[in-house]
Amino acid sequence: MLRNVVKILTRNLGLKLLAFVFAVTMWMAVVNLDDPVTNKRFTIAVTIENEDVIEEANKYYEIEPDSNNVTFSVVGNRSVLDELSSSDFKAVADMSQLIQKEDENVVPVEIIALRHASQLTISKRTREIKVILEDLMRQAFVIMPIAQGEPADGYALGSVVVEPNRLWVSGPKEVVSQIDAVKAAIDVSNMSTDISDSVVPVLYDEKDEIVDTTRLTLSLEIVTVKVGIVSQKTVPIKVNYSGKPEEGYEVISAAAQPAEVTIKGKSDILNAISSIVIPEDVISVEGANEKFEQKVDLNQYLPSGVSLSKSVEGTVTVKIDIEQLERRVFTVPIRNIGVDDLREGYKIEFNERNVDIEIYGLADDLDSLTVNALRPVLDVSGLAAGRHVRKLQLELDSSKYIVGETAVSFTIISDENNGDEPGEADEPDANAPDDGTPDENEPSGSDNDPAQDDAPGQQDGGQDDDTAADHRSQDGDGDAQDAEDQKEDLEEE
Repeated sequence: MLRNVVKILTRNLGLKLLAFVFAVTMWMAVVNLDDPVTNKRFTIAVTIENEDVIEEANKYYEIEPDSNNVTFSVVGNRSVLDELSSSDFKAVADMSQLIQKEDENVVPVEIIALRHASQLTISKRTREIKVILEDLMRQAFVIMPIAQGEPADGYALGSVVVEPNRLWVSGPKEVVSQIDAVKAAIDVSNMSTDISDSVVPVLYDEKDEIVDTTRLTLSLEIVTVKVGIVSQKTVPIKVNYSGKPEEGYEVISAAAQPAEVTIKGKSDILNAISSIVIPEDVISVEGANEKFEQKVDLNQYLPSGVSLSKSVEGTVTVKIDIEQLERRVFTVPIRNIGVDDLREGYKIEFNERNVDIEIYGLADDLDSLTVNALRPVLDVSGLAAGRHVRKLQLELDSSKYIVGETAVSFTIISDENNGDEPGEADEPDANAPDDGTPDENEPSGSDNDPAQDDAPGQQDGGQDDDTAADHRSQDGDGDAQDAEDQKEDLEEE
């Protein structure tokens, strides 16, 4: 039985093999016509791996623009290829495989199929990307907060801070080295209360132009800027000084330039400040005989919690104007002297017809001063009958004139003791002023004869207020006499 089976299988064997081959060929032909093998091209972006290898070499790399993508061919059945897209492949450039050549630097690119890898054939043509290598630089910068605009009227900037305040920048040395400052700006226009905002830090070069950050890596993208808004006011600068100029010279003025500054701080503190005072121990005019200037730092004289609105105003120039004074002697008739507080029942006799009064001042000011303008007044309050010496009081502008010697000698006589000698009158006032009472040998300039009551140099203590005022005013006859006296003075000079 077995022999018959073998005989049947081997009968016409050649024809049977030929038929088998033909059948297989036909099957393959049918299959290829229905799902043929074909190829397809894909373009994908290159993925970089092991970048830290470049950074560890203190280098910065950049892929050349035309090397960012790779194009490749894939062979496979059409039914399989039709299912695939660029996302089914990955192009990997391993930076650890960097090849440095004389004219260029390249990194091989490996194409990996993420689906149907066993049914695909990826073209083996060499693929690589070109890389630009530069020196790497990493540097930290302090971020400067910048307030733009002006707060509302009556307010000023207080504290301005940024958090965090440090930014690390890494990238090509030629770019990082251009960075001069990092600023974070915030708008404070018309603000009257504290504000806070998120701000993007901006890089500037030394020309204050913005630096392109495309090739740079920043440690921060956003920072917070906080601004305090405080009150402000403008106050004058008061200058004090110590010492005295050389004899015959006077400080005409002591003023700061600028004469006023604007300060800022909490409103309750500012309300108590009316001026900024430069202490007298800062500037000395001792022995000076000409004008001079001195720089003064105002910051050290500001109260706690107060600062200048403009830091440039911190240093001011104090100008001390010192000029030589002229001396003029004005001869004043005694009838021009007003008497205050003479007790009723007493009269006063001056020992001279005229009194010489020294006035120091600038020439222009002295030229404008007249005898009639002096209006001297003698205060005899508390004085008893007897001989006395007291200084006259003048109502002059102390900023223009310095009054020298004005002592005048006079005798107070009681009407009740009118017949007595002056030496027998009431005891002189024990509280006489420092300029003293003349000794007993000093001539009185008059005896006590009642007939002298109306003589020049004698004034009655019984006068009423209106009469006392008349002693301090000049009648028409007095004006004529003054003119005559002045004429005599000029002739004597």
